[in-house]
Amino acid sequence: AEHGGPGGGHDLGGGSGMHVVTLARRGWAVTGVDLIGKALDRARQRIADSHVQANLVQADATALPAGAVGTGFDFFLDLGCFHGLNKPERDAMARAVTARAKPDSTLLMFAFGKPVGPPFMPRGATRSDIMTAYGEWELVDAAPAPADRSGMPKFARNAQPTFYRLRRR
Repeated sequence: AEHGGPGGGHDLGGGSGMHVVTLARRGWAVTGVDLIGKALDRARQRIADSHVQANLVQADATALPAGAVGTGFDFFLDLGCFHGLNKPERDAMARAVTARAKPDSTLLMFAFGKPVGPPFMPRGATRSDIMTAYGEWELVDAAPAPADRSGMPKFARNAQPTFYRLRRR
């Protein structure tokens, strides 16, 4: 698939499957990965209700075992997984994603740039944190989340919400 797809897509920490369904509707052969069984149950229901085809796997984003999740993906979506991990977990996730990615794959990531609030909330990830972990990828662009952040919890609006697009070298 040329950049922009559709091809093989991966939603990392996809939760209840909202983005898995969106990608599937756009023609992607998408696999959603989450560690939480209840989230995957909701995702299965959402997929069934939406009448799309998608693969769901209960797995840790820091491991992504090839036999379970597949390999050779063109696109990865991380909307809030990486920024909640500690450094060893981030490094493991980047290694796992890189191992499942085709050359020239794209990774679209949303991350808060600084801690969001209470200790159980995402600790945030800077551009440097992301590029240190994803050393085999290049930063294509980075953009702050839209100015209208009314959909975000108040405590998160000033935590530097940013979208990053990376391409595997």
